Amino acid sequence: MTPETIQKILQAGKIASQVRRETAAKLQKPGFSYLQAMDEAEAQILKLGGQIAWAQMAVNDIAAHYCPTEDDPSLTEQGQLIKVDIGVHIDGYIADNAMTIEVGSPPNSQNQKYKDHIKAAQNALKAAIKLVKPGVELWQLGEAQMSEAEALGLTTVKNLSGHTIEQYKVHGGISIPSYNTKDKTQIKENTQIAIEPFVTEGTGLIKERGPATIFMIEKQRSTRSLYGQRILAHPIIKQQQTLPFTTRWLTRSLGKSPALLGLKQLQQDGIIKPYPPLAEVSK
Repeated sequence: MTPETIQKILQAGKIASQVRRETAAKLQKPGFSYLQAMDEAEAQILKLGGQIAWAQMAVNDIAAHYCPTEDDPSLTEQGQLIKVDIGVHIDGYIADNAMTIEVGSPPNSQNQKYKDHIKAAQNALKAAIKLVKPGVELWQLGEAQMSEAEALGLTTVKNLSGHTIEQYKVHGGISIPSYNTKDKTQIKENTQIAIEPFVTEGTGLIKERGPATIFMIEKQRSTRSLYGQRILAHPIIKQQQTLPFTTRWLTRSLGKSPALLGLKQLQQDGIIKPYPPLAEVSK
């Protein structure tokens, strides 16, 4: 990894961190629009000199992969548990970061219903980061996270993990577990990883639930669908390359019906892959 590459990752990380905190502060207030929060997060990424990899959120038993549509009326409600997930890139070099807040309760408040969930996730992340160095084995990172979750009477989500990151690749090929998988694969020097401890009082498994509003290009090939062709030729899609994009980016510029039809046809052609919301199975 060259010094220039490292500098780009660090720059993306600083922007992502700032936007994550600002977005979380907005969503912590009851009555704030999901749509406005995500729109403003994306605008802020660009204003600070970054490029949008993604701006997503998830509420309560949804762990990840929720992004509002252009007509989503949802507002934050007192007591909701919201995950804010911000990705920024500089020339394809990605910074991936997230945090969890409880709506209506200041951070570290003793009145928080989900204070143990938030604390366990934070502790799990810190414990794993302490171990990161060339040669550390994947099971060790997972064990560290699980131990912190169990210390507060919770567990980690087993089938949702962290991952390596490469240029224009959110998932670089190696999963970073949040429990002891007994996997002795070693982390090599110059590897960029995202450690993602999801904690729950449930079973510790997630499943897809509901329609997808997040997609990624799966295969670079042509389509006979005219609506699909319009999507593939869209400047946003060309700019994102293999990074995620969301439905409202297309419906706002192409129109709702043409965009949704094009997305459906591209999925049928195997060109794009949908990423539906991921819900805890016990809910």
